[in-house]
Amino acid sequence: MGRKRGRGWIFDLYPSANTIVLWLIEEGGGHLRLEDPYQPCFYARGPQQEVTGLERELTRVGLSLPFREAYRKDLWSGREIRVEAIPVLDLERLPRYLQRALRRYPEVELYNCDIPLEQLYLYERGFFPLAHVYFEGEEGKLLSLLSLDSPWNLDYTRPPLRQMEVEPAEEIRHLPPGRLPSIQVKVGGECWMWKGGDGEKLIKGVAGLISHYDPDLILSSWGDSHLLPSLFSLAQRLGIPLKLDRERVRRAITWEGRSYFSYGRILYQAPSYPLFGRWHIDRRNSFLWEATGLEGLIELSRLTKISLQRMARRSPGTGITSMQMDRALQDGILIPWNKGEPERFKSASQLLVADKGGLVYQPVLGLHQGVGEIDFSSMYPAIMVRHNISPETVDCACCRGGQGERVPEVGYVLCQRRRGLVPKTLEPILEKRRRYKERMKEAQGEEGGVYDRRQVALKWILVTCFGYLGYRNARFGRIEAHEAVTAFGREKLLQAKEIAEAAGFRVLHALVDSLWVQKEGMREADLLQLCRRIGEVTGIPLSLEGIYRWIAFLSSRRDNSRPVANRYFGVFASGEIKARGIELRRGDIPLFVQRAQLEMLQVMASAKGGSELEERKDSLDIGPRGRICREAQAGGGGSGGITDLPHPLPQAGGLPPGQLDCLGEPRIRTAGDEATSRRGGSIPARGGGGKGERAEGEGPSLEGGSEVRPFQISGISGQGCRNLALALGIPGPGPPAVLGGVPVALRD
Repeated sequence: MGRKRGRGWIFDLYPSANTIVLWLIEEGGGHLRLEDPYQPCFYARGPQQEVTGLERELTRVGLSLPFREAYRKDLWSGREIRVEAIPVLDLERLPRYLQRALRRYPEVELYNCDIPLEQLYLYERGFFPLAHVYFEGEEGKLLSLLSLDSPWNLDYTRPPLRQMEVEPAEEIRHLPPGRLPSIQVKVGGECWMWKGGDGEKLIKGVAGLISHYDPDLILSSWGDSHLLPSLFSLAQRLGIPLKLDRERVRRAITWEGRSYFSYGRILYQAPSYPLFGRWHIDRRNSFLWEATGLEGLIELSRLTKISLQRMARRSPGTGITSMQMDRALQDGILIPWNKGEPERFKSASQLLVADKGGLVYQPVLGLHQGVGEIDFSSMYPAIMVRHNISPETVDCACCRGGQGERVPEVGYVLCQRRRGLVPKTLEPILEKRRRYKERMKEAQGEEGGVYDRRQVALKWILVTCFGYLGYRNARFGRIEAHEAVTAFGREKLLQAKEIAEAAGFRVLHALVDSLWVQKEGMREADLLQLCRRIGEVTGIPLSLEGIYRWIAFLSSRRDNSRPVANRYFGVFASGEIKARGIELRRGDIPLFVQRAQLEMLQVMASAKGGSELEERKDSLDIGPRGRICREAQAGGGGSGGITDLPHPLPQAGGLPPGQLDCLGEPRIRTAGDEATSRRGGSIPARGGGGKGERAEGEGPSLEGGSEVRPFQISGISGQGCRNLALALGIPGPGPPAVLGGVPVALRD
């Protein structure tokens, strides 16, 4: 290849030997692979004898050049300190070797040494993934690269992408590793399918499609955990080339993911199978894809300088950490390898004051009409920016004498002499999200959806930045900074409540950064004026979430008189439903239960208030003889499930007491029958013989020959079955009840 120049986008990049490989997509749609020699520097600090010993060892084995003197800023003090720069000769071997070498030199501190090399390259060169660039290359080598773009642009073009979808054509949850299922491939407006039993035909078919269409993005379901390792393994065994990567690589096939503990749950993450020179995104292994789609992933990849495939498999917290590291490098701040700032000692009384979290006012139970909800916009990130809260600015040495701003309640002092790393990182994100939301309101159709997905991606970055501020293993975390943010949050919510009450509003509920208020004759203009007034006093902008036609604050399941802060549902004036804390929102509830509850809420949503809600009761077709129950007993296809409102609501607005029951999607069947699966085809019932036959031990018969037939319910625990039976009016163990003409009893 001779000299080539033009415009395009940075599509993919990764280290190889002592270079960074860049894949560009040209404006005409072509692909270009260029190599850029790269020699990063790490930094070391410690006793001179140990630093010299480390230098001698690294140069002897050819991993680095001789160290050289350099000066960089210390994060905590802000002062420049002397360090030794380590010019790296072998990008692949050095990180692994350093871990062993430091056991012999425990007093040496390393900086900037554990940053992924492609990210470090982007930080230092000032580029970012999906940047629009002008390039010049020759013989596969990059000669020059000029950015025509900024990650802070609101309107940017993205490269033309050819997409292929690969997914299993059958259930694979219980397939053993290495067994390839039937596969369905969609590309170029057509769909192909191969059976898993014919491996050679399948591999040749997939390889042929990739060769013909040359997709930029392969979008899969179960790709990381099953499809790609199975395809790679089978292709190697058969000796058939399968060029999923555009780069020639040797792959080690791994089936093991990792399990980890998070917020009281054990979670599993599948192994990662990114491609080289091509993108692979597994929809089932990417939270960000599910939450924001491709538009959100592109937005985050551009801002965080993390390659798109890596960003798809990481959390938003990884993204905000990358942005903080980028900011630190631009400011000449050293990034420590291991976090070295422990939590300071606190007495029990100090912990009671400092470790309170957000402020919550318990709601007024019952049904309420004409309620406005107002929210602080990105409250905690905005507090960090406004009050300069960052790990290094809390009780800093330069302002410890009392010159800085004091945090309410806890008494920490915030630095006023230098801007913190965290506020510097967050401020432009807040501004960009604000501008996206403005554009979203003005835009129409798909354009508005694009802006929405981008602002949602930024929202996740902002949400996680607060949690990472107090996370013990976060690179730029410190618990005192976290406590300072929540202290300011409590203060501002109190101020908002007092301002609202002074303006004649009744505060029904307040939760961390939101207030629900009510006032006779309240209009939208009154709420907007209230938002402006609170914003002026607190320094944090507020927005009007909406005005509810009606909203119900629910009680505890164990105590009808006790409210629950985060359990409510209501309908805005626009007809939009908002619900929190009920079965519809929970991840451990069967799907048909959630559908049933949503269907009930949709029926209730047309009501304007308490009296109309009572009239909607008959529309729900509830009870054991209701429409959906009859369909389930007959094997029909209802769309709901089984659920109930957690408790009768107090008569604050006229909602009648009583339980709402309905039975939906027929994943319920009786022994001895056959049920139709969602995919079609019949499923023999467990434990029964032919139709009408009674399986051994199925229970007693009633007088007149009627048979008690136990329900089989998939996806519900034993306790859930008992709750279901009670909701349907089926008694506990004992004499059966008649349900739709069929005698039914509950059995353990």
